[in-house]
Amino acid sequence: MLTHYGFRRLLQQHLVLEADIPCIVVHDGGHTKYSISDGHRVSEEEEFGYSWANGSDYVMANEADKNLELVVNNSVNDLITHRCFEVVLFKRTSKEGNGFTAECTTNCTQSAPRQSEGHNVTVPVVIAVVILLLVVLCVFLSNKFKKKVSRLIYTRVKMQRDHDVEVGITYISPVRPS
Repeated sequence: MLTHYGFRRLLQQHLVLEADIPCIVVHDGGHTKYSISDGHRVSEEEEFGYSWANGSDYVMANEADKNLELVVNNSVNDLITHRCFEVVLFKRTSKEGNGFTAECTTNCTQSAPRQSEGHNVTVPVVIAVVILLLVVLCVFLSNKFKKKVSRLIYTRVKMQRDHDVEVGITYISPVRPS
């Protein structure tokens, strides 16, 4: 497990900082990727000391270890975390003692809707449940009032047959009961 220490104070006391380097932050699903810009990336084979810390100076990962609860993957050029951190501090030191720093900043609230797309699944489920309840209600009401409705729709009618002998056509005409 990594320990907490004064990240910025260590940089100021022990390193000759050559330059601050730009950082790129990408939100992808439930992960956030912090990357050193292309012009300042180094080969993984070169020996550099590096660390990635959050805004509270807690080291989340370095060349030797990482906090598994926070970090998915880390390297001298990239850090992928399980959740978004508004500020991530990066430092890299060479054998000569020269160093680079980067302060990666992002707005985690803008990435939150993308990370919580699971809520959109509930809308179709709620609609399906409402439709199912309406169908059950209609079946119940139609069975309950079936006899009443059928009596209102159907009334007996007495039919009388009239014959037209000359043409050979049979007419059926309704006669109302008295």
